Amino acid sequence: MIPEQYMNQRVGLKGYRVLNLDLDGVCADYKGALRDYLVRHGMMDESTVPSDDRYELDRASGWPFDTFDDYIAAHKAAENEHLYATMRPIDGVAHAMQRLAAEHVYIRIVTHRLFVAGQHRMVVADTAQWLDEQHIPYMSLCFTGLKDSMQATVSIDDSPANIATLREVGQHVVVFDQPYNRGFDGPRLRDWSDESVDRLLEWFDDWPESEHGQAEGARR
Repeated sequence: MIPEQYMNQRVGLKGYRVLNLDLDGVCADYKGALRDYLVRHGMMDESTVPSDDRYELDRASGWPFDTFDDYIAAHKAAENEHLYATMRPIDGVAHAMQRLAAEHVYIRIVTHRLFVAGQHRMVVADTAQWLDEQHIPYMSLCFTGLKDSMQATVSIDDSPANIATLREVGQHVVVFDQPYNRGFDGPRLRDWSDESVDRLLEWFDDWPESEHGQAEGARR
């Protein structure tokens, strides 16, 4: 039964306060973990700090990838060394998710990590292991690139393509701030502080539909 105060947050017949939560770039430092792998194997100088102005690593300066295939090969090799089980969490994410869970937010992890064939079992296991070890609560773990097929009260993502696609189908998307997504209007979260969690809970209750509300969210 959906509590009366959450009826405006209804998803489907029984769901309410459903959060679709991306992992890489939102909860986990994917780029940092991949860089560590490349440095460890002599593929990148330790002093190199790659550019963070592009989401696609094969197009961002400083990464040792001339082509998309070069990137995929490095990513697959890093997966074999349990990339997804060892990456650093974004500061404060575990506490933030614990707070949201305590506020009856249904946390659904939605991630597109199965984009390299042949290693799906390891990727799924490493992802679940990482979530448990980081004490991040969740109710569902979904691996899909079709995020616009997963309805939620609110989605949080950093990928420019995902943000655009989700908004095109009318979903409420909070942009998790990264240099490569600053061309999008808010609502926007810059970190996982208690202030950010408070703001997110406000958006669950009262989504800023107007252009003024979106601009305000972008500034916060």
